[in-house]
Amino acid sequence: MRVSSHDAHPAPPLREARTMTTPATATATIPAEISLTDIRKTFRTRTGTVTALDDFTLQVSGGEFVAILGPSGCGKSTALRMAAGLDVPDAGAVTVDSDTPATLGGAGKLGVAFQDNALLPWLSVRKNIALPYKATGTAVDRARVDALIELVGLSSFADARPGQLSGGMRQRVSIARSLVLSPRVLLLDEPFGALDAVTRHRLNVELARILDAERSTTLLVTHSVEEALFLADRVVVMTGRPGKVKQELDVPFPRHRTKDVLIDPEFLRLSAELTAALDHDA
Repeated sequence: MRVSSHDAHPAPPLREARTMTTPATATATIPAEISLTDIRKTFRTRTGTVTALDDFTLQVSGGEFVAILGPSGCGKSTALRMAAGLDVPDAGAVTVDSDTPATLGGAGKLGVAFQDNALLPWLSVRKNIALPYKATGTAVDRARVDALIELVGLSSFADARPGQLSGGMRQRVSIARSLVLSPRVLLLDEPFGALDAVTRHRLNVELARILDAERSTTLLVTHSVEEALFLADRVVVMTGRPGKVKQELDVPFPRHRTKDVLIDPEFLRLSAELTAALDHDA
């Protein structure tokens, strides 16, 4: 059971990731919506073969938000790409909602947002957000599109094109587009990684608010310890290459977090612990 920073007992320390535990937001009867089991992935390079992931196992329960941290090159983005069906393992099994990622993606129930927002520059905000409807051959739900534009705070820019928006605004459009089909699973790969620290903090608060409303099962890859702690129910730390799950932390702060949590002593303590765990493998 999680404890808040105001409870009598301190939060549990980082633990060795051998036995995955079910977070307080789920129950033992809820199956993992994202399951990567005994994954091995290698890539051929000019100088030989690189093993990106080896013996990598991760389970994400329904409704849970999990953030992956790890040193550069540890394979965390590769793991997310496998969950998205954009890469396949050399060994091991990947299922999303008890099926293949391609099946869920084809049904429009898997949303993905990357650091590169990949907006079409000739389309308006409204039309960019509506693109997944066309990709899945379904009629555009204009009310849903407009509701998401309002949710991400871009009602005044609905008809603007990406070139007229700031970087942070473009990322909000990307997040809205990933949510437009009400996906069961949302995959985020460094969505705010290219933004300045102030904008990133502000959008973390916005993303927390948006996902509290949407409640998709979410897997986030990030380099930011603060971002992981602020957004996630559970933080997973990976080893250096070849990547595998090294440690994990159940985040003790309840949902509906505000920026005040960033200066909570327990938040700062856990941030230091996670940073130390990363430094060990740097």
